[in-house]
Amino acid sequence: MSAPLAHGPHLEILRGWAILAVAALALAGLALIVPAASKVPALQNAIAWPDAFFQKGLVAHVALSFIVWFLAVLALIALTALRLPDRRDQTLPGGMGLALAVLGTLAIAGAPVIPGAEASLNNYIPSIIHPVYFAGLALVAAGVLLPVIAMLTRLATPLSESEAPDRAERIALLSLGLLFGAALLAIALAAYQLGEAPIDYDTIERLFWGGGHLLQFVNVALLLITLDRLGRQATGSAPFGEAALRWAMGSLFLTGAAGLAIYGVSDIRTDRHLSAFTNLQYVFAIPVTIVLLGAFLQKRRWSRNSRNMASGRIEVTSLIAAACVFLFGCALGLFVDGADTRTPAHYHGVIGGINIAFYGLFYTQILPALGRSVTKLRLAIAQIILYAVGQSLFVAGLFLAGGMGAARKTMGAGLELDGWAARVTLGVRDFGLALALLASAGFVVAMLIALIRRPKMA
Repeated sequence: MSAPLAHGPHLEILRGWAILAVAALALAGLALIVPAASKVPALQNAIAWPDAFFQKGLVAHVALSFIVWFLAVLALIALTALRLPDRRDQTLPGGMGLALAVLGTLAIAGAPVIPGAEASLNNYIPSIIHPVYFAGLALVAAGVLLPVIAMLTRLATPLSESEAPDRAERIALLSLGLLFGAALLAIALAAYQLGEAPIDYDTIERLFWGGGHLLQFVNVALLLITLDRLGRQATGSAPFGEAALRWAMGSLFLTGAAGLAIYGVSDIRTDRHLSAFTNLQYVFAIPVTIVLLGAFLQKRRWSRNSRNMASGRIEVTSLIAAACVFLFGCALGLFVDGADTRTPAHYHGVIGGINIAFYGLFYTQILPALGRSVTKLRLAIAQIILYAVGQSLFVAGLFLAGGMGAARKTMGAGLELDGWAARVTLGVRDFGLALALLASAGFVVAMLIALIRRPKMA
């Protein structure tokens, strides 16, 4: 993917998805920072803020930074599956999908300021109870589904002898696309089983509970594919090995798709239904263990390719930092109970690791494919390291504060704690958050400048 695309509609569609992905991150930051100002004592009463403005902003922040950003990267991976798009590809699905996703993103971002809309801080997919917000989610999902379907159609082409080395990548991409379809099907099944239930917290929780869990399988699949791409570009071979990638992605798909059977064996209105999906997450240990074992078995190949790795410092830095932060978040998940900030510590660690992998993907593959390059290599590496360190400190502070009883989903969670240990913990949390936000802002600014300005490369 190092050669730039030729000019044409396919290039503009790919650039549009890249801009949408980065813009979603920028809007997510604004959706968190601006509502947070409504809780500042000097501004709280000076401005007529909308009702529950912080809660609504929190919903928009999660939707933009966790759903739109991740799914836009999914669309980019789908559009670049096996090879870059060119004039042989039909541009309508990608263009129409992009238009739908842009409209959906605008609806999600604008929902917090709609009069009468209410925030529902649900797990996985928090919501703003208003038709505009739900329409926005549907439009984004439909927009991403179009390039995913195009990818699955391309993958259905039989393998030739010359394409045999791509078998692991094909299985990985096929698993990713089908898992995304399974997540959407889970939401559709939930909507059918719920019928015309009142739109409240409990209904939304059950509507998105199963699909939200299956989206976690999609996210792990995105991480493994992105790390595989980074490793191949840095060393010329699969960082986990071809067999490990096949088995990891195959097990991820089979266990994730099997979650659809829960809708047939349990009543969606019961606690049994919720706990079944909760317990499903433990199967993540299977693909993660396979990948770790594969990486260990590849250590000699990594040593032989050390010279190539030195020339691909962004790829290697992104790969290692993403894996470390992700595994840190996974480890914290063993201690969560859902009531305090140990739970957000767990998923912020997992999400942080995936974010780092995506940063590396943009620096090393998306920008070059669009005829744009990273001009300041050291600054890009520093941004990745700064984010990894900041996110790790933030997650550690959240986890320790949760162990002291800090409640989740509240403004300034943990401020009620007292004592020197609590103050140190909150200081670590806030310092890490500041570093992570600074690094994220640096990435967004660098990407928007690179994507919007006239490219220097032909």
